[in-house]
Amino acid sequence: MNEEIYPFHQKNENKALIDFSICGITYPDKNYEINRKDSPIGCIEYVEEGMGTVHIDGKTFYPKEGDSYFLQSKKSQHYYSDAEHPWKKYFVNLSGRLVESLAEGYGLSESSYFEGLDLKAELCRIIELAKREKEDCTAELIEIVNEMLFKMRAHRKGRKERQGIEAEMKDFLDTQITAKFHIGLLCKRVSKSESQTIRIFKKAYGVTPYTYLLAKKIEFAKKLLSDTNLTVGQIADKLCFTDAYYFSTTFKNRTGTTPSAYRKSAHTQA
Repeated sequence: MNEEIYPFHQKNENKALIDFSICGITYPDKNYEINRKDSPIGCIEYVEEGMGTVHIDGKTFYPKEGDSYFLQSKKSQHYYSDAEHPWKKYFVNLSGRLVESLAEGYGLSESSYFEGLDLKAELCRIIELAKREKEDCTAELIEIVNEMLFKMRAHRKGRKERQGIEAEMKDFLDTQITAKFHIGLLCKRVSKSESQTIRIFKKAYGVTPYTYLLAKKIEFAKKLLSDTNLTVGQIADKLCFTDAYYFSTTFKNRTGTTPSAYRKSAHTQA
């Protein structure tokens, strides 16, 4: 893993409030992957180049150049670079009750992905503070974290005001790729009946919410088949298909080939 890493110097009493562990820069590496189950730490990251995939507590998104994300502690975190366009990103790892309180106060407890939000300047300031060896800069670091969380809140609020109900539905479905589809969750999200929800979405995108999400699952399955060593059964389970047979049948109906044949073809072309 190709990273430039800087640890922080903090007094123990400050760590009890908010613990800054490391920060730095991740450089393009197609093999970059982090997998933390019930992670004791959180992270805030900004993608300067490339793209990748992030899974957090059943939600999936694809941060790319110009995006930021906030993965909170006590959640399962799995994220990795795109094999063809690995990312360069700036990051800080942090945890503690102050981070949790700020996230809750800003209404960010369930928010992770901020498309088009630039946090590079703030993260670079954090890296510069970390370079001050043997100096506890907790107060300044807290101020910068607060600035970033405020920007996340403002960005999310502005995006919600700009987008219509159709885009809100689409954004929600984009987080459900590794979850089991429940139309009721989407209806609750937009405060509409099932028939209204399906009609509004189909009018905007030409397909039902289920068909849209299924297409997204198949596209993600292609990436897992070409970029990982997961078995067909494991991929079926990760994408919440009933079983490997149903997944294989659905995949073939959608792509014209079986998962195994697709994997073989993708490896042959690599």
